[in-house]
Amino acid sequence: MRNSNICTDCLEKQSIFPALKYGCYRESRLATLPLTIMIGLHRRLGTWSRLIDAFIVLTEFQKNKMVEAGLPAEVVHVKPHFYPGPPLPLPWREREEKIVFIGRMGKEKGVHILIEAWRLWGESAPKLEMIGEGPESRRIRELVHGKKLEDKITFLGQLPFLKGQELLAKAKLLVLPSLCFEGFPMVIREAFALGVPVAASRIGAIPFIINDETKGVLFKPGNTTDLLNVIRSLWGNPEKLTSMAEAARKEFEEKYTADTNYDMLMEIYKAAIKIHKKKQS
Repeated sequence: MRNSNICTDCLEKQSIFPALKYGCYRESRLATLPLTIMIGLHRRLGTWSRLIDAFIVLTEFQKNKMVEAGLPAEVVHVKPHFYPGPPLPLPWREREEKIVFIGRMGKEKGVHILIEAWRLWGESAPKLEMIGEGPESRRIRELVHGKKLEDKITFLGQLPFLKGQELLAKAKLLVLPSLCFEGFPMVIREAFALGVPVAASRIGAIPFIINDETKGVLFKPGNTTDLLNVIRSLWGNPEKLTSMAEAARKEFEEKYTADTNYDMLMEIYKAAIKIHKKKQS
């Protein structure tokens, strides 16, 4: 993101100059200069098309962007994250009446929009647990103070991984109101593994991960009203939530186990060897 907005100028223009103009690396033109020189040089030399036999990306969205940036489509392979040995999901009846957010407290994560949605929801809103820290932590906490939200929203800060998983496993919904392109939010993989449905922004890679409404729902990024309407409607339908929880775990077992990921990786190696032999002949 640049100035709180998504920027793809370098991809769309096939140019290094926007990055240099805006000093995109560490907000410094000087720090950005060597990176842009490196990218420009390897584009001119054809390094990525001549010398690399396979690239691995996390989603189809990311593949599309990399191809748009100039990589050959036939050498870009999709292989998502996996989760080795997760616990079995908690039975639905043992879960708490709560929704969980896990992530960095930054503007790009849309947390302020989530807080505003809970304010509009009012007295009937469920409990919301916020896990994570970041540059916006103080400001986000101030948004809650004095607005009758203290009994609805709990800030738990940065937690050890296993503690975060324990709290997520007890939830009935994970919410991700991102405003930026995500790579592959690992918390979605974890939610699926734990049988927790996901409500997330319809942006970037997320619709490629939550590609139907059997295991999650999507809302317009940055739109408080749509976020509220989508989550409130789902929360008022316990049968649908339960069904989505089962579908989420099934999705994990089909796509995100270590064994499945290993098979994907072996297929990528085979494809890379085939491409390499073709180049050598």
